[in-house]
Amino acid sequence: MIPPAAASRARRKVHATDRPACPGREHQQVVQAFRAAAVSGDFEALLRVLDPNVKLTVDTPDGMVVTLGATEVAAGARVFSGEVARQRPVLVNGIPGHMSWRSDGTPLSVIAFTVAEGRITGIHIVVDPAKLASIQLPAPA
Repeated sequence: MIPPAAASRARRKVHATDRPACPGREHQQVVQAFRAAAVSGDFEALLRVLDPNVKLTVDTPDGMVVTLGATEVAAGARVFSGEVARQRPVLVNGIPGHMSWRSDGTPLSVIAFTVAEGRITGIHIVVDPAKLASIQLPAPA
């Protein structure tokens, strides 16, 4: 039998590892570096900021689209560099992300980044209008 104190410590440790790292200055710097590299189309800089096994998920009205790997994600970021330039930094669930709006002020997309050990390990983009309408989002600046 495991002593209650040991079990309690083990549960706390498991719960602590389930949560993402605190989104501090490093998280913001990594997201800013990604944005700068995407806007400039700097493929090598994108590869430096992306984890080799990064997972990009795009939530569309037709379902989810998933892209895996730094090379594929970096190539996609370069293709959409013009759109990235029009995005504004926002907090998404308390962590740095980006958002863009249509000319009528309705949300176009919201992007959240998962960062670990100085690299982006996950990017989640929501473009589904129904889902965008259902979440609390800041107004366009």
